[in-house]
Amino acid sequence: MNSATDKSTRDHLSGEGGLKKRELNVKTGGQWFVRLLQLKGVNFVFGTTGAGMPDIQDAMVVEKPPKWIQGLHEFTTVSAATGYALASGREGVALIDRMVGTQNAIGAVFGAFMNSSPTLIFASANVPGVPIETGAPELHYSIYQPIIVMPWVKWLAQVNSLESMPDDIEKAFFETLSEHQAPVYVTLRQDLMAQTVQKGWTANTSGEPRTSPRVPDDDTVEKIVDEILSNDNPVLVTSVLGRHPEAVNSLIDFANLFGIGVMERRFFMSYPISDRLHQGFLSRYTEPEIPSQTDLVVALEMGLLAHQTFRGQVDVIDITSDPLHRQDVYAGGDYGASLVPATIRAVCDSNPTLRKLIRAGSSRLSGSQKERIHERLAKLGESHDEMIQKWRKKAKQSYEVGKLDNWSIGYVLNKQITDDVSWVNAAASSWETLLKTVEINRPGSYFGNPSGHLGPALGMAYGVALAQRKYVDVTDMGSYKTGKISSSDKVVICTTGDGDAIFGNIDSALWTCAHYGIGVLYVILNNACWAAEWHPIRDSSQHWARDAGDFEFLDVDKPKIDFSSIARGFGVESRTIYNVEEFERELPVAIDLVRKGRPALLDLQLEKFTGATPSTVA
Repeated sequence: MNSATDKSTRDHLSGEGGLKKRELNVKTGGQWFVRLLQLKGVNFVFGTTGAGMPDIQDAMVVEKPPKWIQGLHEFTTVSAATGYALASGREGVALIDRMVGTQNAIGAVFGAFMNSSPTLIFASANVPGVPIETGAPELHYSIYQPIIVMPWVKWLAQVNSLESMPDDIEKAFFETLSEHQAPVYVTLRQDLMAQTVQKGWTANTSGEPRTSPRVPDDDTVEKIVDEILSNDNPVLVTSVLGRHPEAVNSLIDFANLFGIGVMERRFFMSYPISDRLHQGFLSRYTEPEIPSQTDLVVALEMGLLAHQTFRGQVDVIDITSDPLHRQDVYAGGDYGASLVPATIRAVCDSNPTLRKLIRAGSSRLSGSQKERIHERLAKLGESHDEMIQKWRKKAKQSYEVGKLDNWSIGYVLNKQITDDVSWVNAAASSWETLLKTVEINRPGSYFGNPSGHLGPALGMAYGVALAQRKYVDVTDMGSYKTGKISSSDKVVICTTGDGDAIFGNIDSALWTCAHYGIGVLYVILNNACWAAEWHPIRDSSQHWARDAGDFEFLDVDKPKIDFSSIARGFGVESRTIYNVEEFERELPVAIDLVRKGRPALLDLQLEKFTGATPSTVA
């Protein structure tokens, strides 16, 4: 009974001319639910145990896959499912407990939403006055449980009968993966999961449902091409295009065909920094600073907050897969971004749209237009090389004087970032500098934090690490129990600040990595301060705190958090790093541990942040 293709699963017709279904030989509602996950090919369920899900967990003992990945907090658990979804390209499944677990996870749900992540969140639930067949008490009941996540999910539902459960789950998977991708939340009543059943069923579908890509019609494509060719200095800006790695390759072809410079808010790797058309990064916080000579902006999955705009006399082409622009702006809310004035606005799927634009442009470029584009490419290449050399020089100078700061850290990291490395970055006050110094060029290898919510990266990192693994590769206690080391062909490095790490329940992440033998390297940039929050305090209306040098609102010291000791408490190899030489020596050692399936942590002791003005994004 532990195989999705066992002999007890058979085809039948539900009535004359009815929907073809497959019977499932199951004994409880909980086992029925787990079998439905199994039939969907789910390898892992990222969970936090609670008393509202015993019949589900009971069934997971005999139904393999999926494999239960235990977390110690719902925030970390849902974040891990988010990382898994982003890195694997398929749904990440989380299971949390009732209203209390949902409230604990709400920040992670917001993080998944802003990451455009296909995260599927199941939560146990109790309904007032409905007894549970096993006699368990109905604790933490709520009639409002689904409502509290409503702003941050694409669809939500409560399974109110076992007969509707297959349809509910089928729809949940479809909604999660269809564009524009976002979390889905479904509650599972404990009384239904405990219910005894004779058999279950599922729709006899073959493979994943197919949806036709949304692309602009031929007339709109022609207008977009004409607009691009009629301007002298177009620039393309994007926020979240790189959530689909295949779209990045299409964007490279598109930009080089039309000679368009590309600027990005790096929430994902949306354009390779080594390409001559990469023209730098856009600030997450302020209006986008585009080149002064720009006469056309192609905004591709790029949102602006309500009061922001593109400066100067520029036309705008707005291409987005999310008509509400809720998920392509940094630290947005349920309002999302505004609709900036646009010459052309198209709601479509980015990758097939880019391919269609490339085909249309290739057939229409005249000789004189090709010559003009060639000149643009040369100028953009010169500005790109000048920008990169300036960043490299700054990083090398910091490295050579041995100063452990954001520049030298990026310089050392860059030496170790190879094609088998995935980088999860949440170091808020170091974000701008690290992007300039760590040269990421492989689509699908970088994951940021567009939510602005502290903490999601800790769980995301081990979700990313599990994205290429099957459930049979992961065992309880990992190498500690078996005596064997499960090596990995992928390395995950998570850079995060001290405030972000402690807020993100790093103890939960470290325990899970140690318990299951998940190789993740956590690099803590420890500056003893909530440094990213200095901006609003510095710029307050009266700036009394700034003038007095009063840091009581920002200090994270006395005692300064000792992350190395925390890691050792979970059996995780760790080092405290005080200078560049130590970092350069210990980093490859830690990466080697990760390759062998062991977590590691490096606690980098930066100078205490004291309100220095952060460098602006170039």
